[in-house]
Parts: sequence; C-alpha cells; structure tokens
Amino acid sequence: MKFAIYAIKRDVTEKYYYKVDLLKRFFEECWTFSDSSIYKKQLDYITNHFSFYEWLKKIQGNHSILSDRIYDCEMNYDIIEGKNCCCLFQCDSLWQAERVLFQPLRMCNQTFFIIEESGEHYGWISPLLSQRLLS
Repeated sequence: MKFAIYAIKRDVTEKYYYKVDLLKRFFEECWTFSDSSIYKKQLDYITNHFSFYEWLKKIQGNHSILSDRIYDCEMNYDIIEGKNCCCLFQCDSLWQAERVLFQPLRMCNQTFFIIEESGEHYGWISPLLSQRLLS
C-alpha cells in the first residue's frame, strides 16, 4: 500500500473538512496532471510546509543514522519521497499504516489529508484537540 500524506493549511481544513471527496478528486488530478503549473500553484496554496523527515526522526528517537532504521526489514515500511508539503509512505497493510504513521500524525499540531495510491482509502488525520475546532 502506498499513501500520499499532505500537510494542509488550517483555513483550508476548516472550509473543506466535510468535503473529502472533493479533495480526493483534486489530489488525484494533481497526480494525473503533475506537470501543470496551475495544479502546482493550487497545491502550494492549500498545503503547509512540514518537515516529514525531521518529524520521523523525532518519533523514531535519537538514532544516529535514521536511514538504517527506515529501511530496516523488520519495520517493513518506507518513506519513498519527502517534500515540504507531501510525503509518500509505503507499508504492507492498513493496520501497519495506522500503527506506524496515522497514530503518530495525530499527535502533531498539523492536519493532514491522506490518500492511498489506488484511491480506496483516504481522509483526514487531525490532531485530537483541533477536532473540537469544527464543532
């Protein structure tokens, strides 16, 4: 399973929290038309810069060589590509993604939109405190 994780700006989260299908279609179109400058500008407008690599280092602990831990066969998952606003994450199962990625992301102050490469699984990962924001 491959997931794309996007760090979304707070105001966009507030406006589109209940429009997950609309966001899913937007991100799928971003993948399809990845060379389009219009989609790149729109993506830049709705996403936050978030250092996934630094965040992963923090949750993995103070290991001297992070790449050895990331590509460890026992862990069986891999961050494929990191950008300032998006990260591709690969794992074997939804349960593994929940345990290794989704649960730790909920501890951040950032809100994320996650979509599986096949489009079957998608939705918001938001901090527990900010979920009160929308009530």
